[in-house]
Amino acid sequence: MNVRWSNRFRALEVHWSDLALVLVVIILVIAGSISGHTDSADQPIDGLAIALGVIGALSLAVSRRFPQVMIGVAATVIFAYLARGYPGGPALLVGPLSMALAGYRASRTVALVGATVMSAAVIIGQWIGEGHLGTIAIAGPAWAFTLALAGILLSARTERAAAQRERDEMRRRQAMTDERLNIARDLHDSVAHALATINVQAGVAAHLLDRQPHQAKAALEAIRQASSEVLDELGTMLETLRDHDQGAPRSPTATLGQVPGLIERARADGLTVNYRPEGDVDAVSSTMSTAAFRVIQESLNNVRRHAGTSPVVEISVVADPPHSLAVSVSDDGGRPDGTKAVAPEPGTGLGIIGMTERVESSRGTIEVGPKSSGDGYRVIARWGQGTPA
Repeated sequence: MNVRWSNRFRALEVHWSDLALVLVVIILVIAGSISGHTDSADQPIDGLAIALGVIGALSLAVSRRFPQVMIGVAATVIFAYLARGYPGGPALLVGPLSMALAGYRASRTVALVGATVMSAAVIIGQWIGEGHLGTIAIAGPAWAFTLALAGILLSARTERAAAQRERDEMRRRQAMTDERLNIARDLHDSVAHALATINVQAGVAAHLLDRQPHQAKAALEAIRQASSEVLDELGTMLETLRDHDQGAPRSPTATLGQVPGLIERARADGLTVNYRPEGDVDAVSSTMSTAAFRVIQESLNNVRRHAGTSPVVEISVVADPPHSLAVSVSDDGGRPDGTKAVAPEPGTGLGIIGMTERVESSRGTIEVGPKSSGDGYRVIARWGQGTPA
């Protein structure tokens, strides 16, 4: 039985707060009839007056689902109550309450039409009941429209607050999504770079271990250095994630100032790299500097994966701080007749996507594709009016 009634209330969108309001009004109606307050000229409160008050109170329960029904029942109750000549009392609370609820829960049109209907019910009801317009008829339209408008204004304010909360939540989720993308890019760039180095150097070490152990030792040292660096960077990222709830800002993990170290590791992997920086590279904004570093890093990784033996890489950076920067990374494709000590695994295809997202998120543009000569690839990234050398 309880489940069946609960389902019915749910279908009518009746909340416990609505039932509490109905109960309070019914108690006031009954208490008012028991007090026996009346003037000699008024119709004594009888069972019909109580019934009208109870019916009006019950109509308040459907204000969410059927506000028009509530308005119609409440106006009818007020009209009948006043037309019978009953004195003012708690039963008349149904009028003001229904108008406030209509303004808050119904559309503006329904609320204003309801206020008009309620005003007519009050005026005509008192005219029939007493033969003249008294205080109730004069005040009726005033409180009907005032409470309906108050409900409308409160509803609009509540809707604005809800919309603002939704916008704040969307911004928060977008910020979290952007942060996850940044971390994913950092993980891909740093880990992929380190693994590419480790992969190449491990192949070299395995190839030279028996014949040239001294060179194999150098390869193993490069592996140790690359793994140490990636562990440090992963530690920084994990610390950032751990402190994220406290609002710790994420600082860039790499900038153009670290490109020389990147190039040294690439040369140790067998790449010939020529680096030409122009302008004040260190004065470039941190956002552009980090994005540019990642472009160079991923480009070198792609050369390791896809170029032939002993590729030559040309890197140019032209900086015009604080808002102009251009980066160009090109290779000659290497020697296709050679063989590598080890064949790296094919990439995931996320490197170019990550580079593009980084550059575009920092308001830059990027071009990736084969060189016009047909030998090797070229990556060009620009911010502002930067032009690669």
